[in-house]
Amino acid sequence: MTSTSQEAPRTTTSHPRVVLAILCLTQLLLTLDDNVVNIALPTIQRELGFSGPSLVWVVNTYMLAFGGFLVLGGRLGDRYSLVRTFAAGTAVFALASLLSGLAAEPWQLIGARALQGLGAALVAPAVLGLLTLVFTEPAARAKAFAVWGATAVTGALAGLILSGVITEYWSWRWVFFINLPVAALALVLLPRLLRGIHRPDGEQALNWGGAALLTCGLALLVYALLSFGGDGGRPAVAAACAVLSLALLAAFAVDQRRSANPLVTKGVFASPVRARALAAAVLLSAATFQGFLVLTLYLQNGLGFTPLEAGLGYVPFALGSLTGVKAGERATVRFTAGRVLTVACAGTAVGALLLSWAASREFGYAGLLPGILLFAIGVGAGLPAAASAAARDADERTSGVIASLVNSSQQLGGAVGLALTGLSLGGSGRGFGAALAVCAAAALLACGWAAVVARREPLASPSS
Repeated sequence: MTSTSQEAPRTTTSHPRVVLAILCLTQLLLTLDDNVVNIALPTIQRELGFSGPSLVWVVNTYMLAFGGFLVLGGRLGDRYSLVRTFAAGTAVFALASLLSGLAAEPWQLIGARALQGLGAALVAPAVLGLLTLVFTEPAARAKAFAVWGATAVTGALAGLILSGVITEYWSWRWVFFINLPVAALALVLLPRLLRGIHRPDGEQALNWGGAALLTCGLALLVYALLSFGGDGGRPAVAAACAVLSLALLAAFAVDQRRSANPLVTKGVFASPVRARALAAAVLLSAATFQGFLVLTLYLQNGLGFTPLEAGLGYVPFALGSLTGVKAGERATVRFTAGRVLTVACAGTAVGALLLSWAASREFGYAGLLPGILLFAIGVGAGLPAAASAAARDADERTSGVIASLVNSSQQLGGAVGLALTGLSLGGSGRGFGAALAVCAAAALLACGWAAVVARREPLASPSS
């Protein structure tokens, strides 16, 4: 008789909706913490005594650790089980959130934010990988990816509003403490609901040398992009980091070809659409992040909105993104993710052009609405479609690392968007129309890659 440890893992759960809700709530926390501290930064600076240049690293340290460790986090999930990696990452994230809220010195907050990013890098690939394994039917998978995409898009919007409300009526420390009950719920319920859902691939040892090369290369690349996009940074240092990061990534590529145990499992890029879908995701994420940030600056610095008014000004964006998510879900089942991604990127580009025109002509908020809605619909449909195309044919041995590559493409795209924002706003910091035009160009490039995905993707919807 076959022992229990040798039995094939389950691929279903009796409570898929509960699992989906927990996974997406956890993903929401990760997205919130990308920017939930933004509005609270002035208060944090006053209370903890941050200097101006060091304050930005409250945000950047989280992005740096998150982006740098994502692929390693995904490979750990494949090696030791996605469920275990999810639990470990959530525990680290919760501990770091507690330490962030209790911080009394600047170095304590920055260190805790780095630990938060590390926890997020373990959780994010596990979330997407588990969605891929639990929801295998085309319609169910499309719906799960749509909800995941809506969580990712609306989390950034909710972060601004939530940060403003918490900072004004409570304390900035609760920006971090609110993570604790959700993390506790996930730690208690999810391992029970998904017991046996994923058997770890324990046959191959982890390539720690390749992991070090990739993690350092990605971290330096994100650092360089963040530095290029910052105010008054050191361009020579940023350029040196960019060159070093490319050298490390090239060494990683050589290591992968020679290693018997590559960090990125062999065959991951055998799919003719995966690399193109990831490239499209980087560019669409860059356009999304840049458009979001430039619009936020324009509402406050150009139109004179208060932070709370600017947050409420994003309500149409949220409605548009949810509309795009729902439309994209239905279209992905009927057509293919690549075709949906192509149309979505084109819509995002047109929306960004409308925003650029309205900002340049100073039409006011009403003049921004058509562009906001079209941009949001495109993003809402496009990001889940890119993830769905990239995750096509993922299995137990590759679901974690593929999920990490999807998340890495979005984090890298966010860093690219931040760099483009800093460069395109100009010396005055008020070149809103030009910055939004650059955003449109990024979306158009994403559309080009998406068209290649659509041409190479089989007409049949993925079934596994």
